[in-house]
Amino acid sequence: MCDADGMARPMNFWDNAHAALFQFTDWACKYTVRVVADAYFSNKSFIQPLLDRKNPIHVITKLKSNAVGYLDPETPEIKKRGRPRKKGEKVKILGLIKTEPIQSVSVCLYGEAKTIEVVVKDLWLLDLDRKVRVVVTKIGSNVAALISTDIMLSPSQIIEIYGARFSIEIAIKDMKQHLGLGDYQHQSLLPTFRFVHLVAVAYSIGKITLLKHSNNSWLYAYENQGDTPWTSELSFKRLRICLKRFSLEKLVFSKTALDQEVEKNTSVKDAILSIAS
Repeated sequence: MCDADGMARPMNFWDNAHAALFQFTDWACKYTVRVVADAYFSNKSFIQPLLDRKNPIHVITKLKSNAVGYLDPETPEIKKRGRPRKKGEKVKILGLIKTEPIQSVSVCLYGEAKTIEVVVKDLWLLDLDRKVRVVVTKIGSNVAALISTDIMLSPSQIIEIYGARFSIEIAIKDMKQHLGLGDYQHQSLLPTFRFVHLVAVAYSIGKITLLKHSNNSWLYAYENQGDTPWTSELSFKRLRICLKRFSLEKLVFSKTALDQEVEKNTSVKDAILSIAS
């Protein structure tokens, strides 16, 4: 590809990421596209080209624990020669939770309503050409910082949008455990790409089916204590467990002489089903 000076150079990781994002954005031109990424992508090389487009692609990402930002510069009483300063005092991002006013916001994370303590401030950081909105969150003793290049978003919106990224982790885990994606990790590139696409299609069809038939009784053959995203009603792990337990109950216990004895002691039956599933 060619750089800003017209010189040819090899494409790097960020170029490939931008090409895929630009292609998707052009295809989804009727919709607002935001990029949600982890801390690895919180750098100028990734974010600035997205903001330089005619219609900027806004980014929500997590900052590294040692990230720093800059306040607006103070206006000098006497105007001096030279270009005015763009940045002011340097601050540690996570340290804002101790120095700035804390507010409580209500958010919905992983299907649960929670109240989180946050500090919100618009700062200069990552050498970007504009200020970004920084949201420092405190959940228990855990302090983390999120940024949004769209400063019109509220703290609760930024937190909820970033929290929705967790569904990607569930999708990858389900595709590896239940759809064979992990079997292709050490094969040649082209078959891997083809198989990933097939697995993603199968995963999507499965999710749509679960949404359509989520009220079926066999999906409640397993009552999990302390529901998590990994064992929610729409997870493949729960689907597999429920299918095994339902099959055992209908095809094994109901057609054997042991059924009457097992029914007398539900703890024995539950133990057998738990081991089998």
